[in-house]
Amino acid sequence: MFSLNGVDASAPSNEKNKTSPEEGRILDSFSSLTFTRDERLREVEEALVFLGRLTGTAFRHGIPLDLPLPLESTWKAIVEECTSESIRMNEIDGLAAKQHEGRPGRSALLKWQQRMLNSFVEGLSNVIPVEILTILTGEELRDIICGNPDIDVDLLKRVVEYEGFEATDSVVEYFWETLREFTSSERKKFLQFVWARNRLPMKESDFEAPFKIQRDSSEENKDKALPSASTCFFSLSLPQYSNKETLKEKLLFAINNVATMETDFQTNAAEINEGYRAI
Repeated sequence: MFSLNGVDASAPSNEKNKTSPEEGRILDSFSSLTFTRDERLREVEEALVFLGRLTGTAFRHGIPLDLPLPLESTWKAIVEECTSESIRMNEIDGLAAKQHEGRPGRSALLKWQQRMLNSFVEGLSNVIPVEILTILTGEELRDIICGNPDIDVDLLKRVVEYEGFEATDSVVEYFWETLREFTSSERKKFLQFVWARNRLPMKESDFEAPFKIQRDSSEENKDKALPSASTCFFSLSLPQYSNKETLKEKLLFAINNVATMETDFQTNAAEINEGYRAI
């Protein structure tokens, strides 16, 4: 018997070709580059590079993004954390995962996904040194970039400042009780109304400015007035409502009907999709 480069030539071929999980990950990553690159694929990859740049820019400025990408096939893969192929397949396409179950070799779908992820990471690397991301877990990276998917009322209350109000004022208590009673969707609309964002940072130290609740100076018809907000200053102006029911009614109307920076963007996007038919 003899060996070549430390491999026993008499060993079964499957043992000679056996690779470690790390070697397999590297091979899978580079094998995705062998796909034919047509114009459609080029456009998709360029869009993902751009998305990666936007994500990296938001990351550097501490702006949480509502980017609910799969944990195993995106965030864990970016930090080079060991992932389960079956879970990744189910995250992408449950039907394809069942069809591929028990078959040898890596799914072509996962290879395509790896190529798309490479483009996204390329965009990230234009803004931040992606090499440092490996000190994080996939969950930690997701939480840093995406923030808290639920609006933590207690966290918001810890960073609040009052102008013209005291924490013990009845209208302030009405407000916090109402915010707790809101559904998750309504709380996101509220945050969009006051801050033009729909996710909070994970902790107090990540807030660049406090949340401000200001007293509306108008005293006439206070139960008929609507609350207003300044997204640039993360502030809410509240009239001195006489009861909780009125506050809840007016606040719900405001967050569901008042135009914000986000709705302006959606309107413009809708016009683009329609091809500006009115012009």
